[in-house]
Amino acid sequence: MIIEEKTSKMRSLSDFKNATFAIVEGMVYDEWVLKLLPEAHFHYFRSINDCLTALRNGDVEVFPYEDAMLRYISANLHESFKIVNIDNVKFDDYGFAVNFNRPDLKKAIDDTIAEIKVNGIYEEMIKRWFPKVGATGIMPKIELTGKNGTLKLGTSAVERPFTFIVGDKVTTGFDIELAKRICSRLDMDLEITDILFSELIASLVSGEVDMIGAAVIITEERAKKVLFSEPYFQGKMAFLVKL
Repeated sequence: MIIEEKTSKMRSLSDFKNATFAIVEGMVYDEWVLKLLPEAHFHYFRSINDCLTALRNGDVEVFPYEDAMLRYISANLHESFKIVNIDNVKFDDYGFAVNFNRPDLKKAIDDTIAEIKVNGIYEEMIKRWFPKVGATGIMPKIELTGKNGTLKLGTSAVERPFTFIVGDKVTTGFDIELAKRICSRLDMDLEITDILFSELIASLVSGEVDMIGAAVIITEERAKKVLFSEPYFQGKMAFLVKL
């Protein structure tokens, strides 16, 4: 939990000038930090939990991550942490990705995104998975016929509220609902594979999965390897520090 009466020594961007940051392998938060703080230092870890352990133990001073996800992470920590938001930072676009030989699948994703933004479903999804107060909502019933086969989604189910596991190993979240709506459009079933974030693109390129979705930031470097959908969400970066 966050203890309000305490304050972090780090309050403005200049306070992070020579800080050491924890970065999950395969993510691009180091690139984002370097644009703001060219003298920053980085330690790389396999998972979010490894980053949090390093922050807890004092091996690093900051964990940069997406603001919405940090809020869920910090709410479930027993230690005292603080989220520091930096003004005037760039918002990043998130997209699903497919292989270059699947422009048909990209079109289905893009058409689904466009449709739900017009018919009001997108706003319902935002309210469901990013509530201003209280817990996230429950996945709505979306019928998947499987008439045209099964679509394989690769995700990293630790990106709450985008993709995470509840109950008896049920994967849910904003990205999972979007994937189900894509499958509904295609008359396909959905098969979800939980993969380390650092291995998502490799799994897609190798053909292990048909598409990936896990709050993946669209970058020029990644776009050289995979074909991105139109953006479906804009994420804001923030810093997690220990009080």
